[in-house]
Amino acid sequence: MSKPHVLISGASVAGPALAYWLVRAGCRITVVERAPALRTTGQGIDIRDSARDVVKKMGIFERIRERSSKEEGTEVVVADNRPIARFPVDLESGNSATSDVEILRGELAKILYEVTSDDVKYVFGDMVESLEELPDGIRVGFANGTPAETFDLVVAADGIGSKIRRMVFGRDAANVKSLNAYVSYFSVPLGDTDTMWSRAYWVPGGRCTYLRPDNIGRTRAFLTVTAYDGSDPRLARFEEVAKEGVPAQKELVREMFSDIGWEVPRVLDALRESDDFYMQQVVQLRMKSWSKGRVSLVGDSGYAPSPFTGMGTSLAFIGAYVLAGEISKQLDNIPAALEEYEKVLRPYVEDVQSLPWGIPWIVNPQSAWGVKVWETFLRGLGLLENTGVLGLLSKAAKYLPSRGKKFKLPEYEAFKK
Repeated sequence: MSKPHVLISGASVAGPALAYWLVRAGCRITVVERAPALRTTGQGIDIRDSARDVVKKMGIFERIRERSSKEEGTEVVVADNRPIARFPVDLESGNSATSDVEILRGELAKILYEVTSDDVKYVFGDMVESLEELPDGIRVGFANGTPAETFDLVVAADGIGSKIRRMVFGRDAANVKSLNAYVSYFSVPLGDTDTMWSRAYWVPGGRCTYLRPDNIGRTRAFLTVTAYDGSDPRLARFEEVAKEGVPAQKELVREMFSDIGWEVPRVLDALRESDDFYMQQVVQLRMKSWSKGRVSLVGDSGYAPSPFTGMGTSLAFIGAYVLAGEISKQLDNIPAALEEYEKVLRPYVEDVQSLPWGIPWIVNPQSAWGVKVWETFLRGLGLLENTGVLGLLSKAAKYLPSRGKKFKLPEYEAFKK
């Protein structure tokens, strides 16, 4: 039989990762990306749980580590920059507050492109415009001049706002749950107090400033505003400026954080000149089904877990591996493979998306009293970490029949070659 031809929309993480495994499965791959070139910007992301095993199987784990931020851990600080708790990197599992595999999204995208570009056709500066199901495939029309073509499968790896998902499943098919928070990301010039430790600082109003090192001589700022519930008027203001563009968004962030001390004034000064700023609402996305006909979803386009889980990139890698693996078992019956993909992966995705009660508002307190309680809790946790007790409890938890267990990667014959 001829090789199945698969179109993947999106060249960030999930798309190229899927392309890598589908080539191993025996498919012919085209990746279309609406950006005019590979996106090499973006904030720090990490790789956790079984996604570490996936990148090891891809042979890129050490390459990722080499280009990682070399972050040593996370400090919780108070207004005078004094750390009240420290959580070093866990080099064994990588599942500490800071993973040992922290890498800029753009750096990871480059690595994935490097390992796939010889075997995968990349089309930049275009996007899917139309989809027509045929008896023997799916006809795809493109928006910017790429000739229409028939594929055996189309996979949307184009993120939470996936155009393909809306086209195929309908605008209301995705259950997008707001977590009543907005986060702004941008880079800041390196300061005298910046080290290889990230620093987190909380103040009332559900506000957190998080500063992280990177591997290119900058500091990465994450400014988060979390409301107790959806009635908080600040959320409506964020929603308004999200439609108005970057200048209005920057101005609102400055306003929301202008009364805060510590190093926030320096961060806000850098915000004014930043050229890599972006702001997003924190949401989770759930779908009743990830596939319809000859179209399937992978990563955030189908099951975004939210930044609060720290698992978005990891789910992208795991989802890509499982989807390609199931297709490798049934190259001549892709619809059946898509059913198996969902059957194998959905329980784990639902587990990852099941946030503990009170997350995120309970860890982003609204009152000064709440911040003190949270800091006290973190102090205690830091003591357990420093005495080794937390590590022992973490190791023991691996053997308990509870939620949050590591996903067991299936083994696929096609990937053993």
